[in-house]
Amino acid sequence: MENQAMRRGRGRLLRGLRSLMAMIPATVAASCWAGPSMAQTGPSVLQKIAAAKRITIGYRAGYPPYSDVMDGKPAGYVIDLCQQVVDGLRRQLGIDRLDIEFVTIPLAARFVMMREGRMDMECAATTITAERQRQVNFSIPIFFTATRFVALRRNGYKTFADLAGRTVASLAGTSETGELSAANRQRKLNIAILLCREDVEAFAAVKSERAAAYVMDDVLLAGVMASWGRSDDLAMSEDALGATEAYGIMLPLGDDAFTQAVNAALKASAANGRWKEIYNAWFLTPNPATGRSPNLPLSPDLEASLARLGG
Repeated sequence: MENQAMRRGRGRLLRGLRSLMAMIPATVAASCWAGPSMAQTGPSVLQKIAAAKRITIGYRAGYPPYSDVMDGKPAGYVIDLCQQVVDGLRRQLGIDRLDIEFVTIPLAARFVMMREGRMDMECAATTITAERQRQVNFSIPIFFTATRFVALRRNGYKTFADLAGRTVASLAGTSETGELSAANRQRKLNIAILLCREDVEAFAAVKSERAAAYVMDDVLLAGVMASWGRSDDLAMSEDALGATEAYGIMLPLGDDAFTQAVNAALKASAANGRWKEIYNAWFLTPNPATGRSPNLPLSPDLEASLARLGG
């Protein structure tokens, strides 16, 4: 039989869940950042993590400064933001602890793993697109970036027109590769796209000159350049492909209560200034492992977004 302490603990948990659900509408009004609300099967992630006091976070190594491994542990800008989210979820649910289980996710398998329920949140660097919003939910934007390329400085490639007729590396299954393919057709650049599985493979192709350039988001490129011992040998393109893109924390499709709870935790981090502190630590402070920094101040887009959230 339950003792009095167990009944009180269960009562606090149920009250926390009821209070949180009362603040969250059953459906979320459509917005430019909200995925389509669809029928949800099974319990909400909120109910699951409240009962287990555990949340599973997917991440990828080798994507500094967003998501990487340092001293054998997940680390990075998005990792730190997600830890703020987890702390906010714990407070919203009224539970004494919420443990994190980190799982590594291959780039090409991230959407499948989310659909299969093998992670509750993906904390890496995933672009919010209309097509992806039919597969998963996203948090409010956590970063804004543009698609550029990195090439060996001595070759003098500065624009995408300079890459015409050459081989260019990009990552399979990314929005940047889609942008590159579209620009290649529209501009008739005759670029041969070398599809790579991971960032390190694409950079190796550039350094060995199997590829003239590597196309990816500019901040990820800057982060990897900062971690490379001979970063002065590399140069980033002057122009960008397409419009600015937004990154978000990937969440289960249709679980709008969980999405709203994640967004509430992010808004709290913006309002109390912690979000900016995390940004400064990863983009303006030298990396302890390399002694280098991307040295990228807040972009106007992210600064405006944080201001709207109260930061």
